[in-house]
Amino acid sequence: MRPSISNLGLAVGVALFLLAAANLTFWHKAWQGFATAGGLASFAIATVLVFVSAALVLSHRYVAKPAYILAILSAAGASYFTDTFGTVVNANMLDNVLSSNASESGEFLTPGLVWHLVLFGLLPSIAVSWVRVDYPGAGLRVRRDLPIIVLSLAIAGVLIGANWAETRAAMRHDFRALMGTLNPPGPISSAFKVAATIVKRRNVIKDVVGEDAQRGPWITGATKPVVTVIVAGESARAMNFSLNGYARNTNPVLSKLPVLNFSNVTSCGTETGISLPCMFSDLGRANFSKEASRNRQSLMNVFDHAGIDVLWWDNDGGDKGVADGVAYQSYMLRNDPDRCDAGTCQDDIFLDDLDGLLATVKRDTVVVLHQRGSHGPAYYLRYPETFRPFQPDCRQYDPTACSMDELVNAYDNTIAYNDRFLGRVISILEKYQTRAIGSMVYVSDHGESLGENGLYMHGTPYERAPAEQTHVPLIVWTAPQYQSLSGLDVSCAKGLGPKAFSHDNVYHTLLGMMDVRTKVYNSGLDILATCRAEASR
Repeated sequence: MRPSISNLGLAVGVALFLLAAANLTFWHKAWQGFATAGGLASFAIATVLVFVSAALVLSHRYVAKPAYILAILSAAGASYFTDTFGTVVNANMLDNVLSSNASESGEFLTPGLVWHLVLFGLLPSIAVSWVRVDYPGAGLRVRRDLPIIVLSLAIAGVLIGANWAETRAAMRHDFRALMGTLNPPGPISSAFKVAATIVKRRNVIKDVVGEDAQRGPWITGATKPVVTVIVAGESARAMNFSLNGYARNTNPVLSKLPVLNFSNVTSCGTETGISLPCMFSDLGRANFSKEASRNRQSLMNVFDHAGIDVLWWDNDGGDKGVADGVAYQSYMLRNDPDRCDAGTCQDDIFLDDLDGLLATVKRDTVVVLHQRGSHGPAYYLRYPETFRPFQPDCRQYDPTACSMDELVNAYDNTIAYNDRFLGRVISILEKYQTRAIGSMVYVSDHGESLGENGLYMHGTPYERAPAEQTHVPLIVWTAPQYQSLSGLDVSCAKGLGPKAFSHDNVYHTLLGMMDVRTKVYNSGLDILATCRAEASR
């Protein structure tokens, strides 16, 4: 009772299905890139011929069906995120997915995703596995299939060559953006890259950085421990901070505190897997790569070399290798009914332990609070039910299921909640000023898109990422005792607020704030260096 189809018919059918059902974004970008209908038509026909040829190459017994089903399922998953959120499923994105925990991944398991996978992945895969395929013998494959493959590729080459000027112009317009959305070649090739990277990570011995690090004269001369709290933010975009001119009052707490606000800061990347290790690396964005950072110690290790206690507390998807070799503690799966829900905890989960740390601290200490922050898509889970200053707020896992106003309200609630959180961190530092000399630095890893230009969340390749994903907040608070001890001129530092800085400055600014002397320190990249008294530098 099973229908029968030739291997050629199945190959053509699968190729056409993939191009029609899993590549809406690809065709939309191609339509935007080509100047004439003729050029677009030639490119489209050439693409179809290449897909058919590739499918026919795989059309062998015991190979065809598994390969086709893998292609269909990969394309179905990738196309949902590409078509819905504008996300490019590249190697970095897949690496982030693998490092996510169950609660993070679960937020993307929406009815929309399930239906998409069923309609465009599961059902077509069942159809492919069900039909009976008539595979030709070796002789017929050589006489029939091989000429079809050669002729198809030749025609594709002629079509591209005949319209080369227009095709080249379209490719120059945004080749990576176009080809990055082509399914399934994009996600499958990215998966192989990730697999190769995982193999390379085994037994990596990191290069030692800052082994010469020592604490300088002003911190060693302090009569109390010096404590810097580094709040590593998540998905917070600077444009939604009222400190930076946003119309809504999303910073009612910080606006009343003597903080230093740096309003023109750009991120190293558009995703945590890049930005987090990059801003805690001495490489800088120009020289940074995931591979290089994995083989090299981070800022946390330099603090450790200098004899400073280092603690990394994590409420997000892990430290991305930044905290290797220092004390690490995860807060994501804490059992706290007031601050945790649906497998995720709000950032106030840090506060009790921070209070306890400051109450007993005896040594110079750096503690990193890696926030859940404003991570999507379920923004409403990042703040308490009782804290919703902007309503109605989107209370869905799928941001596209809400109106733009509801989505922005939910996101702004995360910014306002973060404002309250940072205020409470500062209050704890002030509370224990008789025991410790405190400071706080807040910087987000990257920003967030909320539907502008069809993009949601983050992860857009940096070269074409919008400012929503790369313009990040940077806020510094220092206790009066810290200012006196370090010789910091706050008025001078406030004057630097509008200047352009980047994540490249974070590494060296933090070294300067803890008075760490080492060859890897670059005073030219320390934002506050020019505002410290000469005697203390």
